[in-house]
Amino acid sequence: MKPNYKLILFIILFAITFCFKEIHADLYKNNIDGFLKWITKNSDPDTGLPYSHVGDKRFEKWCITYDAAVVALAYTASGNIDKAKKIIDLYMSKENVWRLGGLIGGVFAYEPNAGVSWLVWSGENLWMGIASFHLYKATGEKKYLSFAIKLADFNLSLQNKDKTDINYGGIPLGPKGDPIYPKDQAIVTSDIFEKMPDYSFTEIFATEHNIDAYALFNLLYQETKNEKYNSANKNILIWIKKAGFNKTQQRFNRGCRKEPDENVATDVQTWGISALGVEVLDTIEAGLAINIIEFVENNCVSIVSFIKPDGKEVFVKGADFIDKKTAKKLNREVLVSPEWTFQLINAYQRLSSDFERLGKNERSNRYSKKRLELLKSMMELAIDDNGTFCYPYATLPDVPKGHGFNTPKKGNLSVIGAAQAILSILNYDPLVYGF
Repeated sequence: MKPNYKLILFIILFAITFCFKEIHADLYKNNIDGFLKWITKNSDPDTGLPYSHVGDKRFEKWCITYDAAVVALAYTASGNIDKAKKIIDLYMSKENVWRLGGLIGGVFAYEPNAGVSWLVWSGENLWMGIASFHLYKATGEKKYLSFAIKLADFNLSLQNKDKTDINYGGIPLGPKGDPIYPKDQAIVTSDIFEKMPDYSFTEIFATEHNIDAYALFNLLYQETKNEKYNSANKNILIWIKKAGFNKTQQRFNRGCRKEPDENVATDVQTWGISALGVEVLDTIEAGLAINIIEFVENNCVSIVSFIKPDGKEVFVKGADFIDKKTAKKLNREVLVSPEWTFQLINAYQRLSSDFERLGKNERSNRYSKKRLELLKSMMELAIDDNGTFCYPYATLPDVPKGHGFNTPKKGNLSVIGAAQAILSILNYDPLVYGF
């Protein structure tokens, strides 16, 4: 019988690709212990809460709620279940971390009753719910599912129900403020380029938070089959199509107030791919997943120089918080955010998995290769801190992110990069059910 050379070649190429994936994954798993040790070293020994920004005295021993949630996810992903439980249990039990029906934005890690940010953000509550859900899946303990449901239902109660409003179906930035405090739960600072009127959290709809909500609602619907979460997500998709989708540029807007906010936020592009996936994105516009990732690659990804604390210069490829055009308007150089680059790495994995399942192996392999190349770049950026591994918040200190804040001061090391690194190395995307 004549050999089937095409079949033989396919088997060889498949084997090479499989080995390539496995070898690189195993190689970087050796770094996980270093990231975990750094997080533990920079967490409060009594509460288990991580310090969000180390080295910037303005934020000394602060713990941002979102950072705590992602660290809990990193612990769950790496099998450190007791450490994950310690964080989630604290937020479940401490009354003073709750306000207006949700969790506050940040506390002192050593004293959770002392808040450093009393604002209540939808996104941070949703991420704590996502973390609690995955802890439930890892342990089978129903209290963590109940906590995830509590946080999801808090956000569900905020969903816009006015069908005449452009923001119908969307989840706002947070709940109404306490009427005792006139500026409570409001944005009162300048926008990126010009002074803006004050906006209540209930008037601002961030695409980021709506994607977070879609992810948590989907996790709970897949697990419980409770139709209210599926119905909520159908309405979120209505909001995304009307206000969150930028048809001209084939990407997502940053959000919407009384009209769409068309500024570029890199994380909403990558989280959108992870949470919605190729097929749901196709219902918004055919081929949207590919168009979004190409927009990010062309406009938000750069190679930058970074000098490590030991004086070594490295050249790093990664994602900025914004597009290059906006960075230029802000009069700063492009930068790389470890956190947002790891989100892009996870988006590549979602694309690879989806296209493999759809039988499009060439596309699947293309995005798998891009994921591994970017992961390699990020491992080169990692800082050795006395035998542990960590990251700066961004490759440029004290510059505008482009979303209302500056990056921390020079010399800072931030927990979110180390936690996201663990998730990406382990191919653990918390926005995907069953990943």
